[in-house]
Amino acid sequence: MASRGARHPRALHGDAALSATVDYLFKGLFASSLLKKHVSESISAAVKEELRQFLSNAFAGSFPDIRIGRDLLQDSTFLGFEEVLLAGIEEKGLGGSDALVQAVRFLLPAFEDDERIKALLSEIDDAAGHSFVDSHNEEAEEDGEDRVQFATTSFASNGSDDRFEVDADEVVTDSLVPLILLEAQIVEVNECWQGFMDCYVKPEHAGEAIFAAILDAAPSLQTFFRGGTALLAGKFVAGYSQMVHNLRNPDGLMGVVEHLGFQHLDVDINIPRIAIFREAMCDAVSAELGEKLTDLGAYGLRRLVSYAGGALIYIRENYSKRLKIISNSWKLANAAANQEEAPQVGDLEDSLSAPAETKAVEVEDDDEEEQEGELAIAGKSAAASASAPSKKGFFASLCGTRRQVGTKMTADKLDRKQTLQDNLQAVPRTFDQMFRFNMAVMNVQTQEWMYEVLDSFDSIVNSIAQSQRLQVECDVVTLRIAKASGDVKFKNFRAVMLSSLRALSPKDWSPDHEVAWNWLWETVERLLSKELKKPRARERILGRFLGSLEDELRQEIREKVFDRFFELAPGGEEHFKQSSTRLNFIADKAIELTLELYKEPIKTVDAISALGLRHVGYGITTDFFDPFVEGWTQVFQELTGDDDLADAFRWSFSLVAKLLMRTVEQGATLVMKAINTDNAKQVRRALSYAPRAKRAMWILDVTVGTQSVSPLYMSIDTGNLEAAKVMLQDLVTIRADRSRYYYCLDDLFKWHPDIVWKLTVDAPELLTTMLDGMIWRSRVVVNGNRRVNYYLKHLLVDEHGKFSNAMSCIVKLQDPEIAIHPILVQLGDLVWNDLVYWRFLRGKLSLVCTATIFMVSQSMLQYLESAGSFEERVATFVCRLIVYLFYMVSLIYYRTKHVYQAVKRGEFFEIAGIRVPRKWTEDWQEAVSLSLTLALVVMFFVEPILSCLQHTEGLGIFTQRCQQANDTRETYEILSMIAIMLIFTLAADTATVSTRLSSWLLVAGHVLPDLGLALLACGFLVLTFGSSVAASLGNPEDFQGIGSCLMAFLELAINMFPASHLEQLEESFILLAAASCFRVLVVFLLMNVLIAQLTCCYKQLSVSMVGHARLRRMQKVSEAMEGIPSATFQRFIENLQLDDPVEFGEGDVGPAGGIQVLEPGNLHPTNVDTIRRMGGNPKNPFPPEDEDLTEAERCQRLFKMYQKAVKKITSQGHSSDDKPSAPKAITSRTTFGMTPEEAKDGSE
Repeated sequence: MASRGARHPRALHGDAALSATVDYLFKGLFASSLLKKHVSESISAAVKEELRQFLSNAFAGSFPDIRIGRDLLQDSTFLGFEEVLLAGIEEKGLGGSDALVQAVRFLLPAFEDDERIKALLSEIDDAAGHSFVDSHNEEAEEDGEDRVQFATTSFASNGSDDRFEVDADEVVTDSLVPLILLEAQIVEVNECWQGFMDCYVKPEHAGEAIFAAILDAAPSLQTFFRGGTALLAGKFVAGYSQMVHNLRNPDGLMGVVEHLGFQHLDVDINIPRIAIFREAMCDAVSAELGEKLTDLGAYGLRRLVSYAGGALIYIRENYSKRLKIISNSWKLANAAANQEEAPQVGDLEDSLSAPAETKAVEVEDDDEEEQEGELAIAGKSAAASASAPSKKGFFASLCGTRRQVGTKMTADKLDRKQTLQDNLQAVPRTFDQMFRFNMAVMNVQTQEWMYEVLDSFDSIVNSIAQSQRLQVECDVVTLRIAKASGDVKFKNFRAVMLSSLRALSPKDWSPDHEVAWNWLWETVERLLSKELKKPRARERILGRFLGSLEDELRQEIREKVFDRFFELAPGGEEHFKQSSTRLNFIADKAIELTLELYKEPIKTVDAISALGLRHVGYGITTDFFDPFVEGWTQVFQELTGDDDLADAFRWSFSLVAKLLMRTVEQGATLVMKAINTDNAKQVRRALSYAPRAKRAMWILDVTVGTQSVSPLYMSIDTGNLEAAKVMLQDLVTIRADRSRYYYCLDDLFKWHPDIVWKLTVDAPELLTTMLDGMIWRSRVVVNGNRRVNYYLKHLLVDEHGKFSNAMSCIVKLQDPEIAIHPILVQLGDLVWNDLVYWRFLRGKLSLVCTATIFMVSQSMLQYLESAGSFEERVATFVCRLIVYLFYMVSLIYYRTKHVYQAVKRGEFFEIAGIRVPRKWTEDWQEAVSLSLTLALVVMFFVEPILSCLQHTEGLGIFTQRCQQANDTRETYEILSMIAIMLIFTLAADTATVSTRLSSWLLVAGHVLPDLGLALLACGFLVLTFGSSVAASLGNPEDFQGIGSCLMAFLELAINMFPASHLEQLEESFILLAAASCFRVLVVFLLMNVLIAQLTCCYKQLSVSMVGHARLRRMQKVSEAMEGIPSATFQRFIENLQLDDPVEFGEGDVGPAGGIQVLEPGNLHPTNVDTIRRMGGNPKNPFPPEDEDLTEAERCQRLFKMYQKAVKKITSQGHSSDDKPSAPKAITSRTTFGMTPEEAKDGSE
């Protein structure tokens, strides 16, 4: 049926019930098409009086209690009532303006026995019976206002929807009740709005078209769009679409409108502006739809705007002051403790001790007298403590003996207690501190549930203007209270809350504050009481079921829930494309969450928030959550048949869905939505709406509850690198206006100190983008030099003041092109020259000196003319002693240190079943050092001097030529050769001091594999020809046997075969042919191929060898910085003065965090200033940047301009008589003033 009555909050009684029923019947008659010509406002009082008399007589003067609802009367019943009156008027020939009055007065008593009248009275009586039951079973959920609002649309008895008796432009501002439209109107409105949205690629474009029409009609309204019309356009479309989707749910529609009203409390909305907005929107819709816009659709669209506008005015006038009081006092209550105007101790004592005696009335207890006594004693104690001197202080004397009791002393409660004890000497200056203080004063500190509410109270206060979010917050608090022990008495919290607020703002507190905070707590208390005692029972029911859930039933649930969900929301299949095992995993997690929410509400809510933020990255809309919950609930109900179990599951699963929806809605910012498209233009467009000072935060942080996510990191993790590049470029772009410079590099490293590591691991191609933005070059050349600012602070110093790991991350990337980036070159040279160079040189000089000493002792002294003399022996002993005692011991120490670090960090690499520290395998110098260590250790144990210490007869002390050393002499000499080669190999690393020399060595090292391949091919040829020649008999002496053949061919390959033996080749033609063929292959083929290979390889490597040399130097810097004293590094940072601003030009001081150098003007020619200087109000977003439009976009923009021009010319061509008339006067139940300018705008 077409509904007429709006939902009333509760059953009415006595005269109020009779009056409401009379109003209901009259509204129905007033909207009737059958009695239209007999009904008017002038006779409303008379008709109501006669209806009142008729109903009073019908019920014998005792009208029953009744709940007026939209289903009070059926269509057929009310149609019969209309027919009785109409038949009576026509039969009796009643006329005049009071025909209906006479019909009600005389005809209804005469038709009292008519079946149609009996049906009317019977349905009213039935409604009265239901109201009696409902009033005892349902809890009050509304504010208790005794008013009834009826539908403002026609419900003609003949079913016709083409006539509208209620003006669609009527703006009701004195009440807020649900809006009820006919089904036909709802269908048309949905179709028209969806058709309008389909005319645009994106919803935001539709909103921009509407706002363009609004500004064309009233340019003065531009000042109201402080966030920019483009940003507000998307919000408007989203809000209006939500209202359209809730037309079939009047209560939900009213909730949406209430939420919008609380968001527009600061906007000066009045009836003329609503008219302008409505007309402009309808014009925009009409321009796109044309003839497709039906009368029903146009009526519904206009009616919806009028309804929302009136609701916004009503909410602003009734709740604005109250919410502002709450907001301001809450900010004051949570002000920082070190604020200059913090409450004084004396004020706190006066405000706390005085009302303590009166608070006993507000605290509810089973024994009121006992509770009052306790609070009174507490108040007296507070006053006594305030007056008596105490070494502990007033706060400490009252709170020092506070105890926390309960069955579960969780870590959070222990932390609270420890924090309280640590702050005994401090005066409470925040709400949290003052609340705990007053709990001690009032002796209610043992009520654990109050701490649960206190922890969530900030979220509750911030959600008071959002009914849906407040409901979710209260549901979560209900779960937390259920885990606490003890009785719950809400008035205790009210008393402590009000006392704390009074204490924190004693000078500003007023009766209005009292009313506002009492209203807030009453609202919260009503929501908490509704579900307070249910979570524990639901947890037991759901826990027992899930604990005994069989695998067969679990699998059946898995299979059916998704099938049911896809039936309810077919579009959901596009988001669930995973395998069946993945869907089963999702189903199991969903079931687990429902129970975990009861068991661990705090932990589970955080997990749900994190899950919701991930859903933002998936691009899933909130439209699918309700069908998902409904599908699960239906399946549970069907498979279990247990209403209590289904209720427990439904409540928990619905709360999970609400938390997810809240997280998705709050986290789905413009930037997050643009990331999902991975379109650079969309990201730039989203960022263009951001306030200048908060532009970086739109990119770096989206926080919902206790969870946060970075849009930048999300785009990198999801592979949307185009969007990530745009955001990274935006962060490192220097912008400026007349107030300040905007450079977000500090914000980037503040929120993401590991950004360099993140880019090197997941998006190396974006590293250059960030590094480019850290350099500024002036376009002006002065005296042949150009200013260059390198903002390298965060590449040099981390957030803890230590050397940053950025350089080591870049080294691990091993990209030579990145290594020669100017800022990395500047950074490397700066640290190398000032901190590392001399330390590195000293270390390498000690290595060179050790190599020299080792070479002298092993390779020089024994060949001197004085070899064997006492001086030679002593010199040899001293040199070897230095090598063993200093160098070998240091090598052993560092190798042991590496083993210890590897064990500590678990960094091992397995080789042939042996686990060795990973560092030994990743750095060739470590491998060489390990080999040298082993060689020196073995040399020490077989040292000839040590073997001859006790056998010096006739040879002198420190000799090494005794007979006892002969057995190990050959081993020692081989090890000496190896050690000398290894130590000189390590000394070659000294070339790092010169990038040119280092790059040459790196080139040589990189071509060694090609040389190895050539030697391998040569060895293969030697083996091939040597084996084949050895197979024949009668060969010359040099080719007898396979060993001799292999050696002979090897000598031929390296030109070491004796020339005198070449004549032997002539003795055998086969041998000569084989030798000749071997020489051709080796000399002409292999050697030329090797030369060509080395040449090409060198050309390729020489380009990047400078980069490799830079990487090598950065590696040395990173290793050396581990040994630099912290004090030395801090002095180095202080000398750089990185915290001082860096100039862009004379008198132009820019951001800090960099160093300025001069470079030749022709080194990097720059003709454009890279700083983007903007005009306009600094409070507004930056103007949109120029974008490269495609050909299709240019044509589309040109076509839009053409349409607007044609429309404007056509409208100007009308005569003054043909111009559209101004909006007709809008009726309202309240009086509103209008300025001449607003009246002029309204007439336009």
